[in-house]
Amino acid sequence: MTSGPRVTAKTFWVWTETAAAANPCRIPGAPVEQQFFHYGKNAPAGWLEREYIVDAEDYEGQVDLFGVVNL
Repeated sequence: MTSGPRVTAKTFWVWTETAAAANPCRIPGAPVEQQFFHYGKNAPAGWLEREYIVDAEDYEGQVDLFGVVNL
């Protein structure tokens, strides 16, 4: 586990394309906690600084129900 400052997500952290380029095991858009169960909403600040993670709410390409269903 990485020690040091942490950042807290509004929802949960997901991997980015940058993270996948650095490590192919990291799938863009996949929750970080699938690989690191102890990093649900809190993750190392360095990952955010290096753009390895983004809040799921802010992940581009994520589809929500209202984007599919026209009410």
